[in-house]
Amino acid sequence: MKVFETNSIFENPLPQLVSRQSIFPSICQLPDGTLAASHVIGQAFESADQVPYISFSSDLGKTWTKPKMMFDFGEKQGKFSGCAKISLLPDGRLIAIGYGHDRLDPELPVGNPENGGLLDDMVFCSFSEDSGKTWSAPREIVCSWGPHVEASGPIVILKDGTLITPITGFPNWDGKMTGPHCGKALRSEDNGKTWEDSAVCMAFENGVTTCYEQRMCQLESGTIIDIGWNENTVTGERYDNPYTYSTDNGKTWSAPISTGIRGQASSVCALGGEKLLALHAIRRDTNRPGIYAYVIDFSEKTWKIVDEMVVWEPATPVLKDTKMAEIFAFLKFGQPSAIKLQDGGLLMTHWYAQDGLYRTVTTRIEL
Repeated sequence: MKVFETNSIFENPLPQLVSRQSIFPSICQLPDGTLAASHVIGQAFESADQVPYISFSSDLGKTWTKPKMMFDFGEKQGKFSGCAKISLLPDGRLIAIGYGHDRLDPELPVGNPENGGLLDDMVFCSFSEDSGKTWSAPREIVCSWGPHVEASGPIVILKDGTLITPITGFPNWDGKMTGPHCGKALRSEDNGKTWEDSAVCMAFENGVTTCYEQRMCQLESGTIIDIGWNENTVTGERYDNPYTYSTDNGKTWSAPISTGIRGQASSVCALGGEKLLALHAIRRDTNRPGIYAYVIDFSEKTWKIVDEMVVWEPATPVLKDTKMAEIFAFLKFGQPSAIKLQDGGLLMTHWYAQDGLYRTVTTRIEL
């Protein structure tokens, strides 16, 4: 692997004037080669004014346009903070899927630092028919956990046209789970008109292990890979990132299998054939925090690492934030993901905090 320049999607140009923090990016490439990047902008990491914005690049991520708000939340606008990830559909439309939290009390954080519970939320989707310039009003997707769901990954379009993305349940503000600790595959077989989440894509026998920030990709054989960030909610024990896989279009899944890599937020990107790129944000249990990239050969349905590299490192130490719930206390960078570009290269995106500023960036990677 070779790593080339890192460029900003958005970094507040006048932090001395106003606080504008950018986090949670995702990118896709349009048919004409333009890159579109969704990201969240708000005053602070958990501020009540966070909403999705979109930026564009015509030079493969070197420079980006001024962010534009993607949509408002109608009657919820100003009382709802949300994020969204984007994907290109086969018919040329863009789909954004995400989730957001009710912020009726703007002085409450998203996460309860006492027990790790979250404010009530809503999963939603939106569509663009003009390459991301304008978007439909967000439409609620009802999930089996009710209003306590994380939907932080982009839509993956399967070979048969099915739309799929992994979701998981969160405890409510009082720390109580409204459903089982597991990951589910949220899917639509009618281009996003209707959705269902009956298939469990990641679950652990102890019943108390999280499946946060899952990501999926599909290999050329049709095998779907799911990867997650997992910790024991009772003991706080941290685990290596596990993966599961499905060979029947996401209807059933293997048991979780360890990657052997002790990271947090991770992602997978299909490279062609039975190879994939796995990205891991490793913030704890290491003397070298950073984003680690691994090329995986999955031809034998095993996690065979054929290349690895640290592709990004923070310039400052990763210190605990004592005002956040323990599981989120080291969130100083995260959500690395990559797409394969039309020219065969890879473009990674992630967010990080430095000197009080949260930035979203892209990094070019070539194999």
